[in-house]
Amino acid sequence: MENIVYRELNVEDIKSNLLDNFNRYQEIKRCYRFENGSWIIKDNVYEENWDKNRKDNKTIKFINILNNGLGYIFGAYDNNVLIGYTVLFNKTFGSIGQYIQLFSLQVSFGYRNRGIGKKLFGLCIEKAKNIDVKKLYISANSSEETIKFYLSIGCKDAMEINKEQAEEEPFDRQMEYEI
Repeated sequence: MENIVYRELNVEDIKSNLLDNFNRYQEIKRCYRFENGSWIIKDNVYEENWDKNRKDNKTIKFINILNNGLGYIFGAYDNNVLIGYTVLFNKTFGSIGQYIQLFSLQVSFGYRNRGIGKKLFGLCIEKAKNIDVKKLYISANSSEETIKFYLSIGCKDAMEINKEQAEEEPFDRQMEYEI
């Protein structure tokens, strides 16, 4: 049985090789699309797989987030190897400042469907409670698996859409989780 360790990361944890062993492979077969006022599932086959350059860019973004106080990063480790992470921004938004954005939640390919994503999501909820925010905002990849995950943990379609985020990722499904 695995001994997964979860913790909040600081800038000293972000080494240049942080994501070298991270496998961001996903074969997408179907995606949600908003048509005629409702979400429907449509065939949409593609693969997502990060190369070294993309992993290095993520690492640079992590350093920027932590050095500039823009948010929090939580990691899941197996034998000191990062196998999952989540990024939670700390800037509030919404009509009454009710949201902060869960910017990214990723679990390495060989570790999915083991509760790691759910545990990382829970760490974000606890952090949000500590900073007294009411909702997490998620611009979720519209793949069937991703949406199924967020719905299974209690997320729903966002009551208030972050227009900037929705325009940046027009195929994402804008969701929220009430804390």
